[in-house]
Amino acid sequence: MKSPLAVIRQTAARVRAVFRRGAAERDMAAEMAAHLDLQAEEYRNRGMDAEEARYAARRQFGNVASVQERCRAQRGAVWIELFLRDLRFAARALAKHRGATVLAVLSIALGIGLTTALFGVADALIFRPYAFARPEEVFAVNSRGDDQRIIGYGWRDVEDMTREAAGAGDIVGYQRVMSILATDGEGELVSTHIVTPNFFAMLGVRAALGQASLAAADAGRPNVVVGHGLWRRRFGGDPAIVGKTIVLNSRPFTVAGVMPPTFKGLFNAIPCDVWTSTDSWPNGRRERAARDDQYEIVVRLPAGTVPAGFAARLDAAIRGPAAHKPAPAGAAGTWLGPFARTWQQKAFASGGLLPVFGLLLLVACANAAQLRLAQAEARKKEMGVRLALGSSLWGLARLQIIETLLVSAAGAAGGLLVAREALDRLSAAVRSIVGLDFGLALDWRAGAFALAATACASLLAGIAPVRHALRLEVLDTLKSEEGTVRMKNRMQRLLLVGQTAASVVFFGLALLFLASFRHAAAIWPGFDPGKSIVVIPVVNQGLRLPRPVWLEQAAERLRTVPGVRDATYARRLPLSGNGGGLRLRVEVAGQAPLAVGANMVGPNYFPVMGTKVLAGRPLGADDRANSTPAVVLSALLARQAFGERNPIGESVTIEGHLWQVVGVVEDAPAVNLHEDLQPLAYLPYAQLANGDVTLIVDTAVAAGALVRPLQEELKRFDPDVVTFGATTLRQHVDRALFPDRLAANGATGLGVLGFLLTAAGLFGMVQFSVNRRTREIGVRMALGAGPDAIRRSILGESLRIVGPGIVAGLLLLAGVAWGVRSLFLDVNPLDPRAYGLCAVMAAAVSVLAAWLPARRATRINPVEALRAE
Repeated sequence: MKSPLAVIRQTAARVRAVFRRGAAERDMAAEMAAHLDLQAEEYRNRGMDAEEARYAARRQFGNVASVQERCRAQRGAVWIELFLRDLRFAARALAKHRGATVLAVLSIALGIGLTTALFGVADALIFRPYAFARPEEVFAVNSRGDDQRIIGYGWRDVEDMTREAAGAGDIVGYQRVMSILATDGEGELVSTHIVTPNFFAMLGVRAALGQASLAAADAGRPNVVVGHGLWRRRFGGDPAIVGKTIVLNSRPFTVAGVMPPTFKGLFNAIPCDVWTSTDSWPNGRRERAARDDQYEIVVRLPAGTVPAGFAARLDAAIRGPAAHKPAPAGAAGTWLGPFARTWQQKAFASGGLLPVFGLLLLVACANAAQLRLAQAEARKKEMGVRLALGSSLWGLARLQIIETLLVSAAGAAGGLLVAREALDRLSAAVRSIVGLDFGLALDWRAGAFALAATACASLLAGIAPVRHALRLEVLDTLKSEEGTVRMKNRMQRLLLVGQTAASVVFFGLALLFLASFRHAAAIWPGFDPGKSIVVIPVVNQGLRLPRPVWLEQAAERLRTVPGVRDATYARRLPLSGNGGGLRLRVEVAGQAPLAVGANMVGPNYFPVMGTKVLAGRPLGADDRANSTPAVVLSALLARQAFGERNPIGESVTIEGHLWQVVGVVEDAPAVNLHEDLQPLAYLPYAQLANGDVTLIVDTAVAAGALVRPLQEELKRFDPDVVTFGATTLRQHVDRALFPDRLAANGATGLGVLGFLLTAAGLFGMVQFSVNRRTREIGVRMALGAGPDAIRRSILGESLRIVGPGIVAGLLLLAGVAWGVRSLFLDVNPLDPRAYGLCAVMAAAVSVLAAWLPARRATRINPVEALRAE
């Protein structure tokens, strides 16, 4: 049996074990253990036996739980007090080094802001989920001709496919057009989708207000469904809009419902404003059967359906002797492709974008880490004194963490402002130049990305100073002398190497994108971009005249405006983008049919546009509806169809009708500057009228000065005419160059920013090293070292640091440039001239960044330096 003293001491040991954490608990444990020791002595003096001692000890130990609870409460208060104290100290320390702190905050703000803005663009175009049910079941129906080029579907194709798919799949046909919404005497161009009535049922979406129904209203007036964005923007979010009348292209429609904000249509990147039915637009089935406009088609397949087999059924329904489309030679002309991006496609896109995000954050945060590490090194003796006075390494590391969090929080706040401003400006530029709204905004998804980027920035900027604090030794720190420190900190060198490599990548991409932009700007577009021409897209005519007659009279009126040389018209201007692109089936005897891009043009179109006629004649005023159908071929189409034969006077079959070739014109890009040359056919508008039309006016004065007078004259001719976006030919070409200019400007900005941040980081590192080596430099100069030797030493040391970064950056640039080579136009992604210029620029930036500190080092007075030590 244990003695009473042993029992009490065992209890005291258990008390100490209970109170293992926290200063407050340790103090209470020591006090209670001492009390128990005294109690044991008193019990022994009283002659108490072991059983009584054990009972007394247990009774005393029973108070431990309540004491422990009090200690826990006190420990929480102590932690809060410690955190507030460290927070105040960190704020004072950062304020003491204002310049470095501000630069670190700006670096992180730029890194987070630009990466968040890039993510906002990528999210709108790639990652944003589709807002309809089971998007993996929805497939796009594509058609190709015998030359494997895509051909659009006509309305009869939609009807044939719908009959074939009855009970086996749900097919939707749709057109994308722009229409004029008139409210309160004002007009607004809105994105309108003309869809088959089963559109919303097939997608499985419901309206936020009213019904997602395109059936005719009770009064016979057709229904429309409006998008959430238009409802908020134009109707102020009026909940009573359901049942009201709106006017589209001068026709009244009844609002059946408003879609939720998450549903923007089939295309996330291009929100739709209005949906209307093919049964009511523009004049229902009668006009569709007569015009046979082109439609896009999507289908939802039931589970277990094989896409290839279903595509073969659809293809059989529209081809053959009794069908609208002739049977193709060889492979089937219809195939199904996933409409929504698969997770594999998104993962592939993420794999390409994540390195860009990472490099951009690395450039910005490495600079902040350099500055934070330099601050930690400058406070090395202060930290040594704190260690000597009893502070722990964890306490010093905690201070560095709090300082880094303060810098990162301030940088994140600035980054959100940068991201919002960048997205707003980019969205405004896209709307004004391209006329589209991609929904670029700083939403919760971009905010979540910014939060993740902030966490990464905190880690990148804080790991170096925290590691520095945890490796401090008291004696070594207190004995260290300022004059013995060189640029030998491994973490600093690694950060600068990574920063240099990322900067080389961005600058190299900037050079490649600039070269691509120069090539795009140098492409001959098939017309003279230097001509003074006013372009007036016509959305809707007011006079009840046949469209060809209306156009002839409108062009004649515009020719009467002073300063006008000539006027003509066309279905679409070249380089107008792919929306509404028209392809026709062209057949030549003895050859496989071709899918050919087509444009309907007015008299004198080629002379007005400055397009070179290589053979034959241009289309003129004599090419009317009752004359022989005439067609002008591009040089490529003439070679494909007739080889070396003279095509003038030959006949081709276009959509089942014979047309006589009257001319050949130069090749030109039809949709955008990056496309490979495609065969093109030009037909007289009077012989194959189309709903789209653009007036083209050649002027003898500056085109910009005649935009308003021409619009006013057109209004006098037809007061109810609706036009949109009247502009000049030069502005039209600039719009076509916008993607290349945007890529070049963005890459150039990132390249310059990367080099500036790298230069700032290297400057701070060299300047810090020079300040710490004052005594060493003074001794060397006292021993006879000249200024040139000192400069060469410092500049050589900086080049040795950035050299590995340049090599790593060039290797990384090769991989990135090869991965995005499809974005370049006639540019070799491994162009040695660009890589050599990158290396030279990186070396020049490092020399310039180190020059000022090196120059300052040569001005050190050896006597004053030695006296200061």
